[in-house]
Amino acid sequence: MEIIVEQLSKKFSREWIFKGIDYTLKSDQAYAIVGGNGSGKSTLLKILSGINDPSKGKITYRKNDKEIPVDEVWKEIVLAGPYTELVEEYTLAEHLNFHRRLKPLTKSNEEIIEILGFKNAANKQIQAFSSGMKQKLKLALAFFSEASILMLDEPTSNLDHKNIAWYQHWLPLCSKGKITLICSNQPYEYEFCEEKIFMENYK
Repeated sequence: MEIIVEQLSKKFSREWIFKGIDYTLKSDQAYAIVGGNGSGKSTLLKILSGINDPSKGKITYRKNDKEIPVDEVWKEIVLAGPYTELVEEYTLAEHLNFHRRLKPLTKSNEEIIEILGFKNAANKQIQAFSSGMKQKLKLALAFFSEASILMLDEPTSNLDHKNIAWYQHWLPLCSKGKITLICSNQPYEYEFCEEKIFMENYK
């Protein structure tokens, strides 16, 4: 899998958030998108995921030497971020079943609930979960989805030390063979990444 980025730029109103990003992202590599608040980290991730459009530039997705049509790219991507939603009326078990209809999971519901440590919450509605439990569930859905591209934005927000360690344990195991992109200002979230994309370089 490859994502080829050419002269990617984004403008809001009259202000350029970033300009002229040229980069090739490859499978089995992890990339940290780093920069200060307002530097465009999340905006770049949303553009790469297809949520937002760039103002200029081009993104090409290739798999097995074939270009993937834009309307098919979502099948290859899984994203967890502050703006990704959970269906709060569903129980945990119902949510896992719902997710499977959109994207296959690599483990059974029972295995995922065990990994999460949520056995006592399997039949509890998501709206009753703490913010940390919701974030952990978002990460589990991303980690255990069948996808070629794993995108994480502020992955440990609302997690305590124990669950940050959980994230650091599962990230390298679940990113094997994938293009992994992590937006973060926290080194402990992206210390696993081999490469860093510094947003300040594209002002």
